[in-house]
This record gives sequence, C-alpha cells and structure tokens, in this order.
Amino acid sequence: MSDKIEDILHQAHDEGIWKEVIETSRSLDKKSYYTLGDKYEEAYNIVKSKKEKSYESKHLDKKGRRTKR
Repeated sequence: MSDKIEDILHQAHDEGIWKEVIETSRSLDKKSYYTLGDKYEEAYNIVKSKKEKSYESKHLDKKGRRTKR
C-alpha cells in the first residue's frame, strides 16, 4: 500500500469511521481514479461529510439558526 492510503485509513481509524470508508470505497468502483489512494481519499471525504451533516441535524437547534423573529 502507498503512504497516502495508509495515512487516510489511519486517520479514519482514529475517527472511528474506518469501516464506513472501506464500504464506501467499494461502492465507488463505477468511476475510474488515477490512483487507489485517490479512491480512498474520496471515500473518506464522502463519509466525513455525511457524519458532519448528521451531527448538524441532530445537535443544532433549528430555532437557533434563524436570525429573524
């Protein structure tokens, strides 16, 4: 494995999203990538953005987002 893949998977493991990154990378077979590291990087970014959106919808008060009363 290249250093890029190892770095991405290590970061994903530290964040607790390793399995999701692996599963997402398997679903990205339809698109061609320059390197395998690029494929894992895109999978990591997809999972990370899904987690952030999930966090925002669960923990932020929708009433607090409005500026008008």
